[in-house]
Amino acid sequence: MTVTQALGWALVHSLWQCALAAAGLAALLAVLPPRAARARYALAVATLALTLALPIGTLVRLHDASPETTAGSPNTAAPASRAPAASPEPMPLSPQATHRYGSAAPAIAVLRLVPPIRARLELLLPWIVVLWLTGVVALSLRLASGWLAARRLRALGIRPAPEPCVAALRRLAARLRVSQPVRLLQSTLVQVPAVLGWVRPVILLPASALTGLTPLQLEALLAHELAHVRRYDYLVNLVQSVIETLLFYHPAVWWISARVRDEREHCCDDLAVAVCGDPHFYASALLGMERLRVTAPTLALSAAGGSLMGRVRRLVAPPPMETFPRWTAGVMAASLVQAAGGSRLLRSGATPPSDAASTAPASVVRYPDPAQRLAQRWDWALERGARMGRGFWIGYRVRQATATGQHRSEKPHRERHDEWRGEPGAGGFRGVPLAPVIADSGDEDDLALLFRLRTRGPGQATLESVRVTSLSLPVDLERAPLVWLGSADDAASLTRLQALFAAAHSADLREDLVTDVGLHGSSRAVVPLLDGWLRGDASAGVRAQAAEWLGHHPDAAAVRALASAARHDPASRVREQAVKALRINPFPAATDSLLALARTHVDRDVRREAVEGLDHKSDPRVLPAMIAIARTDQDEDVQREAVEGLGELKDAGLRAVIDIARTHRDPDVRSRAVKTVAEAAPKVGGPRAVALVMAFAHHHPAAEVRREAVKQLGELDPSDSTTTRLLEQTAVEGSDVDFQREAVEALAGQGSPQALEAVARLARVHSSADVRREAAERYAKVAAPESARLLLTDRLANDRSPAVQSEAVRRLMALPGGIGIPAVTEAARAHPNPEVRADARERLEENR
Repeated sequence: MTVTQALGWALVHSLWQCALAAAGLAALLAVLPPRAARARYALAVATLALTLALPIGTLVRLHDASPETTAGSPNTAAPASRAPAASPEPMPLSPQATHRYGSAAPAIAVLRLVPPIRARLELLLPWIVVLWLTGVVALSLRLASGWLAARRLRALGIRPAPEPCVAALRRLAARLRVSQPVRLLQSTLVQVPAVLGWVRPVILLPASALTGLTPLQLEALLAHELAHVRRYDYLVNLVQSVIETLLFYHPAVWWISARVRDEREHCCDDLAVAVCGDPHFYASALLGMERLRVTAPTLALSAAGGSLMGRVRRLVAPPPMETFPRWTAGVMAASLVQAAGGSRLLRSGATPPSDAASTAPASVVRYPDPAQRLAQRWDWALERGARMGRGFWIGYRVRQATATGQHRSEKPHRERHDEWRGEPGAGGFRGVPLAPVIADSGDEDDLALLFRLRTRGPGQATLESVRVTSLSLPVDLERAPLVWLGSADDAASLTRLQALFAAAHSADLREDLVTDVGLHGSSRAVVPLLDGWLRGDASAGVRAQAAEWLGHHPDAAAVRALASAARHDPASRVREQAVKALRINPFPAATDSLLALARTHVDRDVRREAVEGLDHKSDPRVLPAMIAIARTDQDEDVQREAVEGLGELKDAGLRAVIDIARTHRDPDVRSRAVKTVAEAAPKVGGPRAVALVMAFAHHHPAAEVRREAVKQLGELDPSDSTTTRLLEQTAVEGSDVDFQREAVEALAGQGSPQALEAVARLARVHSSADVRREAAERYAKVAAPESARLLLTDRLANDRSPAVQSEAVRRLMALPGGIGIPAVTEAARAHPNPEVRADARERLEENR
């Protein structure tokens, strides 16, 4: 069999092979819960690899088959005149042929039962191969264009990221154990954070994210991008794109590939949540990012991947009720996998034996009668634990809060990240699921409270650490024995936690125990405990933790406690945390407290936090209060925060911001208002916002406001040619040279081809030498090296200003690869201006 025939038959067989693989994956995914992202991802990747391996294996077997195994092909069949009129008897496959064809043998046997169909397919094989090659070439060009687009993102419109963002990246890399160096760059060409490369990865941070997201939201999204780096997802995505290109004709392959991408995002979401500690907060960061979202190049990985609503629902919503029993899907999955010969896929998502052995408890003892009082069970556990060794665990489960929907499926905010030491792709967790270990039939979303104790003497045990997990999540019990007490009601559990808190020997333990209390669902029992710690003489860390968890309980007493702490607590961190808790508390009185704090609190930081919290409330009193604060508060930072909050209140708030930009007495607040108007462009319509900002840039009496308006014009959509044209016009017709240079800087910051062409024109023809020098400098920083060399060489030879010529010399020497040195050498030898010749010689000497 020729190579063309073998390839054609391999493509034909791939239709049923890939369909069977996709069906098996669908059944397996129906069995696995959505939270098992690591196992689901491993299955999807293995299935995608199988879709390529099956056709390749078929191709090799068919091409290597001996002549006698293909004797039944039309080319070697007897002449048609000798064939009987009726359909001939099918020629069975010999044992040798069955062995050689392997997985293709059943299909070949079926085809031999219908010789006319096989003959027609044999004639079509060359055309099938030609069509396949055409599709592969076309999609390869598409893949190459995506690669080039990703390369351009690393070279155009970039600048160093702000130092606070770089510092946050270092902290996150250490917590996620990302060992390879990762660069963080600010880009004007992307609007969501994205990661490029895997040997020398780069994270591109959109300029709009610095103003459109809070620092904590931005840090959560950076954690997502670092998760991609840690898991080498860029390399996997590249291989995945190659498989999509080769098997482009098969819908099942595209479906499997989509599952790979979805589960990849879920794995990275789990890692990011493990770092930020709050799935609801991380979900809000994803939603905030969606406002900035545009299409990214094929090979760029970003937090915008996957279905946003599906990812948010998976993070914060309770698991949906099953429409059919999972055992039914399990039977289907087992049958399909066995038929495909791929039963190893079932084992690919299991925890490696070595990992399970190192994290599972050494032994598990269960209390025989879970109906007994928790205090009695606890005393029994202390006695049994003392016999097991010096260190042991006691655990029991409680129901998560569901009344407000705030706590269900939520992990504690202060997780100890060193307790979740996962391998790449593990979703941030290490260990074994607790449910099968303890053989408990409770809800998999119940909270398991685990306490590590150490025996100090007869009847004496000291609490060493506290962990919280669910029955379905892996947990590392470090080979210590576990005494499991079953379920406990909130009242008994809270009494036990109070006793442990009183005996705790460290501040960290007490803070963790406060978290355990806050996770209980009975607000009437929880709020008095948290209120007592918040008002008492506990450490500031304990009081702040109590304030944080009071925010999750919509109760009048919780709001009163938080309002009192915000006004009277001696620690600033506790006061600020109390205000943050009021922001998330849905109880109506929380809005009243925030309004009062924003208007009257003596601490400006508390007032600022309260103002920031008000833009999350829908009360009609918020708008006039924010306007009054923006105009009358004695602190400029609070006024700016109020202006920013007004920008979130849509039309009425934006009208107030525009009026503040025109009439406020403080130029810094007016500048903040102009920035807010520009940031509202995607929400209220680009032309309207651009016109407003342009009017501020040309006609506002304050120079600071005009400069801020020009800067914000540069931050608008770089693909909008109207904005580029207005900035170039401003650079030519501005009221003063500094204003014109601001316009040049904003143009260069856009980074689009149209903007770079405008900067190059200004470098050549502007009437001011200062502006031409600024344009040459900015162009050299953001343009491609060869384009920069051509412009700088032209300015060195033809500009009439020595200052511009000297700037061209300096920038030519800084171009990569020394491509500007020949032009500087020529200037040092024969430039008509002696000052420029001397400058060029000096630069060359420094470079030697």
